[in-house]
Amino acid sequence: MSAVRAAALVALLAAAQAAGAQTMLDQQQRLIDIHCLLLDLPPAEAPAAFRPLELDPGVELITVPPIDGATGSRRQITASDHTPLFPRPRLMLGLPAPEGFRAFAGIAYIPPVTLASVTTDYGALEAGLAYAPGPFSIALRSHAVYAFSRSPVTDPLTRDSLETFVYGADLAGGRDFAVGRARITPYAGLGLVRLHGRFRVSSDGTVLTSDSTVLSLQAGLRVVLAKRFEAVAELDAYPGRLVHANFRLGYLFDLL
Repeated sequence: MSAVRAAALVALLAAAQAAGAQTMLDQQQRLIDIHCLLLDLPPAEAPAAFRPLELDPGVELITVPPIDGATGSRRQITASDHTPLFPRPRLMLGLPAPEGFRAFAGIAYIPPVTLASVTTDYGALEAGLAYAPGPFSIALRSHAVYAFSRSPVTDPLTRDSLETFVYGADLAGGRDFAVGRARITPYAGLGLVRLHGRFRVSSDGTVLTSDSTVLSLQAGLRVVLAKRFEAVAELDAYPGRLVHANFRLGYLFDLL
């Protein structure tokens, strides 16, 4: 190998290492993104799930995977240090729509109750429209989330805060199957999420922010028994940041 080629190879390797290196600020922004995305509102529901004026009150269980809290030589306390999962009440309602279509709107809320040293005041809205002329369906959904959380992060004795604003849209498709008294719907989708996170250290007032646009991927399975009892399992992925599972239990009411 010539000296010129050898020098070029060394330069390329050095550039690749520099590009892949993460600063302490990068690591902190990664943690902000992960915690914001844990609060995101993924579908956790199959497309075209609800008939007009069909009400679905339910509770989700959001799993929290192990999160590495290292930033430089320090280790911060993360959500996975507090709890492996947290509940989220969520209400969905089917809306009137043209023939061959289905529409819905939903709301989710977490009251500011302190659990495991964490307090989160959380609200989210969503709405979607699906084309479902038969057992196959395709749906477009939009959603927005605002949350304000306080928890020990930089030190067990502190109450640092994270302000989260997330909004996005996703496109999903599914196929409905009748199996005895059950209806089973596997589905999958993808979307984009825009997040803004503002983290404040209570001890010294330091403020760090992160603004990111993130790809979201979903795959799930919905099961409805006796037209009333609902269970949904969904895997949600935000490549490069977070992969976790969500579960939902609901009961369907016909307001008509």
